[in-house]
Formats: sequence, structure tokens, C-alpha cells
Amino acid sequence: MSDSDNNMAKFLSSLFRQRSETASNGGTRRVSQHLLLLAVVGVAVVCAMVYTQAGSPQQSVYRMVWIVLCSLAVTGYYALGHRKGELNTGRTLLCVLVTLGQLFIIYLINSLWPEVRGVETWHKLLVMPYMLAPGVTAVLINRSMGVYVALCCTLFGVMFFPAAYPAAFTANYVVLSLLTGVMSAAICGHLQKRQQILYAGFKTGLVVFVVTLVLMLLQGESVGGSLHNVEAARLLTLLFVTVGVNFLLAVIVNGVMPMLESLFGISTHITWLEWADMNHPLLKRLQITAPGTFHHSLYVQRLAEAAAEAIGADVTRAGVCGLYHDVGKIKNPQYFSENIIDQTMSPHADLTPEASARILTGHVTEGVQLALSHKLNPRIIDVIREHHGVTTAYFFYRKALDNYEAARKKFDDGLTDTCPDEVDKSIFTYPGPIPQTRESGIVSMADAVESATRSLHHPTEEDIRNMIEGIFKGRILDGHLQASGLTLGEIALMKESFFMTLRTMNHNRIAYPKPQTGDASTLLAQKRSAEEKLGDN
Repeated sequence: MSDSDNNMAKFLSSLFRQRSETASNGGTRRVSQHLLLLAVVGVAVVCAMVYTQAGSPQQSVYRMVWIVLCSLAVTGYYALGHRKGELNTGRTLLCVLVTLGQLFIIYLINSLWPEVRGVETWHKLLVMPYMLAPGVTAVLINRSMGVYVALCCTLFGVMFFPAAYPAAFTANYVVLSLLTGVMSAAICGHLQKRQQILYAGFKTGLVVFVVTLVLMLLQGESVGGSLHNVEAARLLTLLFVTVGVNFLLAVIVNGVMPMLESLFGISTHITWLEWADMNHPLLKRLQITAPGTFHHSLYVQRLAEAAAEAIGADVTRAGVCGLYHDVGKIKNPQYFSENIIDQTMSPHADLTPEASARILTGHVTEGVQLALSHKLNPRIIDVIREHHGVTTAYFFYRKALDNYEAARKKFDDGLTDTCPDEVDKSIFTYPGPIPQTRESGIVSMADAVESATRSLHHPTEEDIRNMIEGIFKGRILDGHLQASGLTLGEIALMKESFFMTLRTMNHNRIAYPKPQTGDASTLLAQKRSAEEKLGDN
């Protein structure tokens, strides 16, 4: 290729990159506009509900100003304490809706309570849905967002009580709402099974009941009778109601969770753990059809999880994607080296390099099709598509070049009449694209490192470290990781994590000496002598 062609290629590549960045920036601006619109709509709805609870125009203005100022405060808290890009339009819509839902229930309780007879005003504190919005947000997004929503519900909820209520009542609500909301977010942010949401509701109900009673007693309020004469039956009734309300909320949350995941395009930590279940049909098929590939995937999962933990990426997501990254090898497992028992009997010996390369690179496309048919998460599908990037199946590409050079030499020497066609590198190149996320980059490098480790026989620590350095250097120079978002500091941590994990996985066992025949005979004779002495005694 001439210098002018190279310059033109560089220019077109630069132009394409600029257009991609422009499109990406435009998409980011659109998302930001949607987030701002949702926030404004949410504040407007809250102000409308608050207006109906105010007793005078002055109270209305005061409460609306409180809502606006609190909105600015929690927005600043989010900007300072949360990661960039944590929210998109769907997640923001979820946060707004669940927050409005909890505030609307508080609004209904305050509006309808005067019609209920035989109960005291402070009983409202026992039936507030404190865990609803924080719990849903923590399960569907993460724990920190659940805490953020709990703060929003606390600050906005204080304006929904009638002006005639004492200040102590509002203060108790703030304590309860913030305490139970944060506790619900902490519990629901680390659930391993959906059934644990029910336990979270039960625990929240107990906490609400106990803390409310303590606050009321400290203030000298009447609790089930007089302060010194508590009626046990009445307290048990209130306990049953409080726990029942929160347990019912947990049942509702547990029931609507799959619908919310589908509606907002969110996969929870629980869903990711369900995909990691070895009884998943696709993983079971991989175990039976391609056991070598399955074993390789387990090692990639372990490497990816350790690296993700080292750099602060999503450990569960990286591990699950590592499990599924090579499912496309189910189609032709006998053509992949990890499934070939005797390498001297490789089926590639009967194929052309081009045919072999098509089988190897085709496992990416076939993996994507299998993942789509089993309705796997789009992020898993992205990793399947990206884990090889646009690298080359070099062994067969080199073999095709050697065949071409030999055939061309024969043609130049006049031994054949047919001039061979030049090797088409695109046949030997994976379809790509290159990894677009940190988790995808982690799985990609874990796959390359684990595969290379298999070629080392009795590797030393220096061999493993040099192998890792060489693979990372080559991928970085090729631009394989440039779109993944991984920094040089994170790449250094990944390399160290891979080294430590591989060193553990490839440790050498101590060679224990085998017992000799004479030693065994001596031990047997000693045993018989001891038995005879015991018999004499």
C-alpha cells in the first residue's frame, strides 16, 4: 500500500471517529434532557400534592419552596456522591415513579386518616410505606441509589402532614423514614434470592414498630393506654398491623419485580445470579457438548471476577459474561483445541486454512444467536460479540500465507500455470466490534490470558508474568481496549490480579515419595507383633 493510501486511510479513520464521538455526545445530551424533564415533572407533581395539604396560601408557598430547595439539595448530593452515567432515562423514570408512588401513599394516608375512628394520630407512623421506594430502587439499581431515594422520600414527605400536627410528629417521621429507608436499601441491595425480599419486609416492620414505640415513650405519649400501663393486646394488634403492612409491600415488590425489569430494561443482581446457575439450559448444553470449553469458561469466570473486584467493576456481571462468552462453540466443539483430546488427530488437518478460520471466527456469531434464542441479557450478548474484537485467527492466517507463498513460488518457477489468489485477511478476522465496556474488556483479556496459559508447560512465576505482559502489550498496541473505558491504572491492576489468580491455579504440588515394598513389609511385621503382644496380655 502506498503512502498516499495510508494517509487516506488514516484520514477516513479519524473522520469516522469524530462522527462517532459527535453521535455519542448527541445521545448523551438527549439523555440529559430526558432526565431533567423527568425531574421537573416529578417536582411539579409533588408540589401539586403538597398544595392540597396546606392550610393557607403562606403554608403553600412555604412548602413548595421547601420542595424546590430539597430538590436542588438532593441533586447536588447525587452529583457529588454517585458515579457518572449511573442513571439513564429508564432508571431515572423508575426512581421518579417509585418515589412518587411512596409519596402518594403518604398523601392518601394523611387525607383519609380523619375518617378512621378509634385510632391515634401517631399510628400513622406505623403504617407508612418506608421501604417501598428505597427497597425497589436498591434491588433494581443499587444500594447507593436506594439510599438516595430514601433521602428524597424523607425530605419531601415531611410536607405532606397537616399544619396542625405537632413538630415532634414530623421529627419522628424524619427519623423513621431515613432509618428504615436506609436499612431497607442496605438489605435489598445485597439480596441473593427473590424470597429474601419478604424477609426484608418482615425485618422492616419490626424496626418501624420498635423505633416508633421508643420515640413515643421518650416523648411521654400514650402508647396502648397510659405511659405506665401498656395494654399488651393493643400493642400486639399494632405490631401485627405494622409487620403486615411492610410484609404486604414486600410481597407486592417481589411480584412486580420481573415486570419492572422488563419494562425499564433493568437486570437485577438476583437475575444475574440466576443466569450463573449451572442448571441453565445453555450452560448444561455446554457442559455436555463441549466439556473442554466449559472448563475453560469456568477459569475465565474466575479470572474475570478477580480482576473486576480489583478495579471496582461489576464482579457478578463480569463473572456471568465469562461463563457465556464461548457458548458459540457448542455448534462445532470438535474443532476447538480445548475439546480435542489428541492434538495429533486434529480435524483441521483435513480442512483448508480458510475453512478452519471460518469455523473459529464463526463461534462469535453462533454464540450471539444462541444467546438471543435463550433471551440472555443484552450485556452478555455484547460480551459474546466483543470478546475477540477484530483480532485475527493468526495460526491459520499464517498457514494460509505460507501456502500462498509456496504456490506463488511454484507459479513463478513455471511449475504450475495457475497464479494463486492473495490471502483475504478478512476471512481470518473476527467480526467485532472491540470491547465497549469495562466488563467486556475484562472478559476479553481473561479469555486471552487463560488460553495462552494452557500452552505453557510447568510455568514458573516469571513465565506467567511475561506471558501476561506480552498479551496486554499486544492488545493495547492494536487498540483492542481503547473503547472499553479501562484506564492504564486499572489495566495494571488487572495484570496483577491475573498473575495472582493464575499463580494460585497453576501451583505445583509437593512430590511425596512413594513407599517402598520393604518399608511396607516392615510396617506389616510390626503391626502383627504388636497384635500378638496385646493378645498375650
